[in-house]
Amino acid sequence: MRSILLFGLILLPFAEIWGYFKFGSLYGWWFLIYLIVMAILGWRLIQEEKTLVLSRFMSIMAHGGNPMALILGAAKNLMAGGLFLFPGIFTDVIAFILLLIPIAGNEENLNKTKAHTFNQKKDTANKGDVIEGEYRREDDPK
Repeated sequence: MRSILLFGLILLPFAEIWGYFKFGSLYGWWFLIYLIVMAILGWRLIQEEKTLVLSRFMSIMAHGGNPMALILGAAKNLMAGGLFLFPGIFTDVIAFILLLIPIAGNEENLNKTKAHTFNQKKDTANKGDVIEGEYRREDDPK
């Protein structure tokens, strides 16, 4: 397994350089624009993940959710943003695949906590806090 990973890491820059020449000759300036746009999108993904991770963490902790799912999701998004920053087609494909992989348990825990708080609110409404009836205002003559 290590040898396959090491071979892939050594082969990746050569594949990217081959892709520069191949796609550059096919698409010309459009390929350069694509590389610049993908680098900007990768930078934005990293910046937004850095700003949102703390608020998401506090929200999940307040609702009693699983923080490991959040940490894995943030690491996955940061890694995908870094791969988008590295120019090339193959790293962009790997980054897209990373973004498509769902992190199990993230939405499930949040939905369970939302359903739990909804049920709590529903139970408190049935304890007699609401009095139903008709209302008519009568003015006192003075």
